[in-house]
Amino acid sequence: MANFKRNRNDIYDYFAKNVGKKIALFFALFFSFALQNVHAQLADSLTKKIDAVFAAYDHPNTPGCALAILKDGKIIYKKGYGQSNLEYNIPISPASIFHVASVSKQFTAAAIIKLSLEGKLSLNDDIRKYIKEVPDFGHVITINNLLHHTSGIRDQWDLQGLAGWRDDDLITENDILEMLARQKALNFLPGEEYSYCNTGFTLLGVAVKRITGVSLRDYADSVFFKPLGMAHTHFHSDHAEITPNRTSAYEKDDKGIWKISIPVFDNYGATSLFTTVEDLAKWDENFYTRQVGGKDFVDAMQLTGMLNDKTPQTYASGLSIQTHNGYKTVEHSGADAGYRSIIIRFPEEHFSVIILANLANMNTRFFATRVADIFLENKRIPEQAATFKADSTVIKGWAGDYLDRNTKETLQLTYKNKALLNGNTALKPKSNKLFNEPNGATYTFSGDSLKATFLLSSKGMKNRTYEKVSIIKATAAQLKEYPGEFYSPELDTKYKITTNDSVLLLKIPRNEEMKFSPFINDMFTGNFIIAFSRDKTNTINGFFITTGRVRNLYFEKMGKNFRSK
Repeated sequence: MANFKRNRNDIYDYFAKNVGKKIALFFALFFSFALQNVHAQLADSLTKKIDAVFAAYDHPNTPGCALAILKDGKIIYKKGYGQSNLEYNIPISPASIFHVASVSKQFTAAAIIKLSLEGKLSLNDDIRKYIKEVPDFGHVITINNLLHHTSGIRDQWDLQGLAGWRDDDLITENDILEMLARQKALNFLPGEEYSYCNTGFTLLGVAVKRITGVSLRDYADSVFFKPLGMAHTHFHSDHAEITPNRTSAYEKDDKGIWKISIPVFDNYGATSLFTTVEDLAKWDENFYTRQVGGKDFVDAMQLTGMLNDKTPQTYASGLSIQTHNGYKTVEHSGADAGYRSIIIRFPEEHFSVIILANLANMNTRFFATRVADIFLENKRIPEQAATFKADSTVIKGWAGDYLDRNTKETLQLTYKNKALLNGNTALKPKSNKLFNEPNGATYTFSGDSLKATFLLSSKGMKNRTYEKVSIIKATAAQLKEYPGEFYSPELDTKYKITTNDSVLLLKIPRNEEMKFSPFINDMFTGNFIIAFSRDKTNTINGFFITTGRVRNLYFEKMGKNFRSK
């Protein structure tokens, strides 16, 4: 057998001489099929390297992931690691169904792009043409703004968290629209900045329904999933719907014990696609075959946006155009509750890696690129040894606390082992004032150690300016003017603030008290930023809250002159 050539005629000739022609024909067909399958398998040395990447999850007492590796339109390796359900000891397989979180966005975008190419909408349309629940903010928000996260609309998840919603509360499409309808302001003017926004893709899903007369779920099923043979894929619009072979998801508590962590959503567009790695492989291949949509559709899906100042983005329509080790990648990841996911495509190599996981602490991009590195050589040009010797006195002076007054984002730089660090990431000096992060972001400093500022530049993003600040300390007596009850009509929610020693305690309905520490004058940091406002008599009359995806949400102080709006 070891000497057989992989040719049906050779196999037939061998058996015809030894066992007869009829039996020879049977064996020729059987063995040629078997040998073709063997040929399609990876060498043991490769499979061992791949499995080693996921060794920590390849056990019967842990959740894990499903993996598919694609090359030239075929799945060359697929496997499940860990358990789909810890309670019933059901293992993960490549056929296991996962909630894929924000990987869903490319399918919502695909529906919008398809409709635009058919002339049923324009990407420059005002979203209020289709969804009157969107407030008139005084500036047109286009469908393009939503596709590229440049709308300025506040994010639905941050808003609902601020309003006291819990992680396991049922969240419907109407809940999101009602919250949006109460908003009075945007994070920024449409097109001025990039800020990832789930609300935008929920709105795009609603727009599909109102334009076509059928739900995004039904539209995607008829236009994408059925034509591509994605029989185990759907937008999950009812949290109580039974889906055979669905995985459960998990995260560890403070004691390291696995807990069930499944999102309770009756909304979709930004999230809630249910699928398998095998089905996603079919979708991935459509970017090469263009079976559905054709060339114009595939090109439009991967066309990146542009800010108002002509800054080119790296975000396309539900897809992010990045690089890894010198290769262009087209990718998107997802994270909801205990689910994690990624599709990363290397179009120049016709190669992709798909990982769908059911544990919250898995960094899917890290694992996907580790798998890719097994197959792809590193094309990145090695950097020359650094010739610049930084002045440690100057660099040490850049360490400190910084604030972007526009976004209210805080950032702390530290100096350790003769290096300037942002968190655990060392910044590489190009000069005493210019530093690079491994992800390509650059920090350009000016001023001196006492009054430093730096310009943060990152591909696809608007430049941002951070200024060095001195964190203040406050006594219990100095904090006495801040307590009270505050109300936000945009959330229809009341907060209560008290003090304890040198911190503020904030109580959000249905949540535990949160601690906030003084940062600069009238500004406190904790789970988010609180910036107090004062009236003409210098008396506290309210505050603004800023989170990662919500800016300057106002709460008015309640008192005898307070009137709920």
